[in-house]
Order: sequence, then structure tokens, then C-alpha cells
Amino acid sequence: MNLTGKNIILTGASSGIGKEILDILSAYPNTKIIAVARHTENILQTENIFPLALDVSTKEGVDKLFDSAQEIFGSIDAFIANAGFAYLEKLTAPDWQHIENIYNLNVFSPIYSLEKLAETADNRPVAFACTISGAGLASLPGYSLYCSSKAALHHFIQTYRYEQRKNIQITAVYPVATRTDFFDKATGEDNTPLPFPTQDAKTVAKKIVRGIEKGRKNIYPSLLFRVFYPVGRAFPFLMKIYSLREKRKVSKWLG
Repeated sequence: MNLTGKNIILTGASSGIGKEILDILSAYPNTKIIAVARHTENILQTENIFPLALDVSTKEGVDKLFDSAQEIFGSIDAFIANAGFAYLEKLTAPDWQHIENIYNLNVFSPIYSLEKLAETADNRPVAFACTISGAGLASLPGYSLYCSSKAALHHFIQTYRYEQRKNIQITAVYPVATRTDFFDKATGEDNTPLPFPTQDAKTVAKKIVRGIEKGRKNIYPSLLFRVFYPVGRAFPFLMKIYSLREKRKVSKWLG
């Protein structure tokens, strides 16, 4: 889908990959973007960018987002579900709410948003893209809830492809660790070690936008991950070695 002149919703737009995507899309002529984040103070409102402070981890937040889009746009051409977060922790005491919080944003929100997009699209061509993460395909010690939430979204998207209507273009994105404050937020500390490999958010954003425009089903922004992952699946002991190496990095948080 050519994104020039399109009406786009972007979640997680205030930082990291989302901010870089917003910077790219803002240069497209006649393209309008609703830039969604919980805090939008650092998102500049322009004639084609509409900051919207919402919590899309709730049904009410997503419903309000689509209502707002109807008022601003009239119709939605593309939805980029980029919002998400991680915990880096050792799971100890049972905590239902803790689990629910991460699944609400990382899993339920993009799935519900896709359903809403499909409902409002009727038979118009629309595009849906979601940031899944390479963590949905690998085991990162200390990130059990994060990895499992991304794995759930991965399997939903790959299965839903068999059910989707032909007018819906779906793009799944599998970035590796990006060099942003994402992982510091996972611990609440500075200089949190990043899983290997890493890449910068601008590179990921460029590949996401290009992938949507080319109609890619899956985007793997890291060439190293794209090569290593099939090898790891063919030789599982390599994935185990990788996970053990990552475990040493986060031993401080695992206790």
C-alpha cells in the first residue's frame, strides 16, 4: 500500500521505533497520522499529525481511538500497532494483574484493533502492521512474560492470515533489541544490558514503512537475526546456548 495521502493510526508514537516511524510518515504529502501514546507532550501537532493521549491497553481506549479517527479522518487506511512494553524480572509471587497488564497491551490491544479495523473497512483495502519482536521467536531469560506475549501475537497473526478477508493487508514485524530506552523501562534502571543482536530504531522504522508499502507479510529488520533464526531452529542446541548466554547478562535481575 502506497502510504502517500493515506489516513494512518500509529500507536506507541512518542518514543523509540514509533517516533522514528512518525518522523518518516510526517514527510509524506497529504498523509494524515493520528499519533497515539499515553503521554504526547513531545509529539508536535502539525497540519498532518494529530497527537492523541490514550491508553490503548484497554477496550475503552481502543474504542475511543477509533471514534476519534472517525471524527478526524472519516476513514482509516492503515493501522500500525507499535505500542508495547516489557518486564525484566524473576517471576516469584503469583500476580494476576501483573500478567494481565502486559498481555492487555502486547496481545489483546493489537488483536482487538485489527478486528475493529476489519469491521470499519467494509470492502475497502486497508493495511495493518504490528510490531511483534524477535523475542516472540526466541527465549530470553528474565523476559518470560514479554516473550510469551509476543509469541502469542505471532501465532495469532500467522493463523489469522488463513481467515482474513482479501482487502486486508497484514504485516508482522520482528525487530531485534533496539537501542532506545525500551529496556531501561523494563527494569526502571539505566544501562540495562540489551539482548544480542541490536539495531537502531531509525533502521527498523525505515524497514517497517518500506515493508508496508511493498505489501510484505513479514519484516525482519536485522539481517543477522534473519540468518541465525532458521539455523537455530534446525539446530536447537544453538538456541539453548544463546539463551544461556543471555541469562548471564541479566543474572542481576534473576537473583
